[in-house]
Amino acid sequence: MSVSVPLSVLDLIPMPSGHDAARAVHDSLQLAQHAETLGYQRYWVAEHHNMAAVASSVPLAMLAAVSQVTHHIRLGSGGVMLPNHAPLAVAEGYRLLSALAPGRVDLGLGRAPGTDGRTARALRGAAGLMEQPFEAQLAELISFGHGIFPDGHPFDGTLAAPAGEGLFPPLWILSSSGYGSRVAAGIGAGLAFAWHINPSTQDAALAARIYREAFRPSASFAQPRVIVAASVICAPTQEEADELTLPLGLMFLRLRRGETGPFPRWKKHRLIRIPHRNAPWSRPRAPEWWPATRPQWPPGFTLWFARPEPTN
Repeated sequence: MSVSVPLSVLDLIPMPSGHDAARAVHDSLQLAQHAETLGYQRYWVAEHHNMAAVASSVPLAMLAAVSQVTHHIRLGSGGVMLPNHAPLAVAEGYRLLSALAPGRVDLGLGRAPGTDGRTARALRGAAGLMEQPFEAQLAELISFGHGIFPDGHPFDGTLAAPAGEGLFPPLWILSSSGYGSRVAAGIGAGLAFAWHINPSTQDAALAARIYREAFRPSASFAQPRVIVAASVICAPTQEEADELTLPLGLMFLRLRRGETGPFPRWKKHRLIRIPHRNAPWSRPRAPEWWPATRPQWPPGFTLWFARPEPTN
């Protein structure tokens, strides 16, 4: 059966060799505009730190810029790594973004720091790492976002500016396991499964089942909603698609070695001496990346998409 799947973009704002941050941001602005022209549903920005290969350290800043050059594509974080931020700051930032792009903002949240431990400590500064459990941070964020606190809460009466109704965006919980599925279901949020991080169709299907069975409707979502993040490479021919995977493999090799250089440019990767292209570290392992000239889903993945979710 042919199934129509809404497509979206998760952008890390890559910085190829020879490009500076200004060029990377300009390219991402054009990407967002092009995705909107093609009918893509969402443009999300990931949060990563201490990586020279990407410029996505402050998704909110990028999303604010994108909001001014697009008109209807939904904008969101994929996601805010909540342990790095005070919940009040997150609530205020995304309420303000909603004022810039009314009705088209998503707030994706993750519980990982998106970086190494030393950088995570530096992000919190003198305050140190956030010691609250993720669920407690999440509850505090929701309270700030909607301006409703439990009786006796120490922050009751604190306003998350700007004031106004309908500015706190729908929440999505990022997950690569069953834990995030349960959290998302419990608060009636959307679920964004990181299949590009955990490329297991079995784990993805289990996470979706856990989420759907435990889902509690909320003001944002009357029924469960699922997004799957997957890495896909497209090219006119299979050979060209295969070639485009090589710089990615080199980047992952560098990361495993603790190197944080710029993203390798695919036209220059042949100048770098690497083992045979089928060596396990010289190219991304399937099915984490799909080099293809047309959709070639891995076995079982069509079952994951068998029930497309309604659009917002």
